[in-house]
Formats: sequence, C-alpha cells, structure tokens
Amino acid sequence: MITRPPGLPYLTVVAAAVAVILLWASYPFWYFEMILFAIPVGGLLAAYWAIRMALAARKVDLTENLGRWLLPAFIAGGVLLALITDAPFWIRFTISQPSMEAYAKTVIEDPKRKRPCQWIGLYHVCGGWQYMDLDTGERIPGSAEFGVQDPFLYDNKGFVWLPSGQPDETADDRYRHLIGHWYGSDGWDSW
Repeated sequence: MITRPPGLPYLTVVAAAVAVILLWASYPFWYFEMILFAIPVGGLLAAYWAIRMALAARKVDLTENLGRWLLPAFIAGGVLLALITDAPFWIRFTISQPSMEAYAKTVIEDPKRKRPCQWIGLYHVCGGWQYMDLDTGERIPGSAEFGVQDPFLYDNKGFVWLPSGQPDETADDRYRHLIGHWYGSDGWDSW
C-alpha cells in the first residue's frame, strides 16, 4: 500500500484545502486567515506526501507512476500560479461584474432603501448605500458601496462604484482600484 501514490482520500483533502484557499483569494482583498490556513494545512499535506514518497522510493521504482506521484506538486504549483496572478479574484469579479453594475444602479437610484443579503453574480452581497466622502462627510451622488460576505468568516470587504475621484483611505479602510469606476474595499470589521 505504501508503495502506491496517495489515493482518493488524500486528493479529496487536497482539493478541499485548495477550494478554501481559492475561495478566500477571490475577494477584493485576501484574508489573513488564508495564510494561517494554507501554511499548516499545506505543510501537513506536503509532509505526508514527501514521507510517503520517500518510503515508497526505498521499495519500488517511482518512475513507473511518476505522474500520479507528482500530481500534488502540480496542484500546488497551479494554486501558487493562480495566487500570484490573482486569477481567482479576477475570474470571479469578471463573471459578477454585469450583475454588480445592475445592483449598483439600483443603489444609485434609491440609496435609502433597505436591501437584504442576496447573491449578485458570484458574490453574496449585503446592503447597499452611497459612498461617503470623508473630507466633507457627504454622500457622493451617483456612487454605490456594498459589502460582500464569506461563508466561513465575517469581514468587512466589498465594492465601491465611484463615478469620479478616488475613495479616501484611512487607518481602517483600504481601497484597491479594479477597473473603470470599480474599487475593492476592505474596512474595519468591528471586532
């Protein structure tokens, strides 16, 4: 048994870990918890794979099933490449952008209306309001801001549609220009 490459149970655990990491990487700002999850879980999975490969190498020729033995390394390389290029975020954002633009339009038309949490594209969006300029303390007409929720963590991440200017960064609020009038936001999460 130890002479064969890791099987379906191991690959299922790898796939679950990869899914969580890629989900957390698909928000406008990465979760710090993603790193706290990836390092120990990835380390344990890599250690298991390396130990099993070393023990098997003592008994059989690994080149016979080299592709299956190296599959976890290829998966890890693919995840690393996806994270470096920020592909999880850009894919999810690009798919969701038309729905988010329609949602931003409804926020612009009626900014005071209460909005329940709902799926907008591939993001679970909660609320919607006009962006407030921190210098003047006034809401910017024609702007929209809304938060997105993660199924595992509570955090204050979201998106801002700002037709002119740039959002004001503070010690608690960060913004990332995405495309056109879109900004990703990461704010204080009230902990």
